[in-house]
Amino acid sequence: MPTIDDYTSGKVLKNVKLTLYSLKLVKIPVLGQRIGKELLKKIIVSEPKLIDINTASILIHESKKCAVGERVCRAINKDSEFSESVFLDELAEGMTNAGKARYVQKEEAIQILKKYPKNPLILAKVSNKYMEICRSYHEDCVYYNMHQYKIKCLNKYNEL
Repeated sequence: MPTIDDYTSGKVLKNVKLTLYSLKLVKIPVLGQRIGKELLKKIIVSEPKLIDINTASILIHESKKCAVGERVCRAINKDSEFSESVFLDELAEGMTNAGKARYVQKEEAIQILKKYPKNPLILAKVSNKYMEICRSYHEDCVYYNMHQYKIKCLNKYNEL
């Protein structure tokens, strides 16, 4: 599972790049199936969930702190569409201290997520706690790319 340090240090980007590269190998007969299973083991620990703006709003309001920053995976492809993520609690603090996000009031965080309605919202665990709400972009998103290769890792969030 990625940690706050993985996010603040940029290590998470290296892992996403490697995963996106490895997905290309999934098409190889026999070997590809094994690679797909290994990738799923690594990704599933983040327990990524598709959420709606109402769920995101509840999570933001329940948090102690929130920060907003460019979605993490956009650093891999700077020419991709811009959208922002909301980081909660300890991840908000870490990303802000690393200069990768800025603290915002909770209502502002919700309004920022609303600016990108065509981009799906993905909630992910970092350091074993749901702390990232990403307005993903299909082409860069490791979770959506895994689905493209028939590796199901996204479910709907229904715990509220």
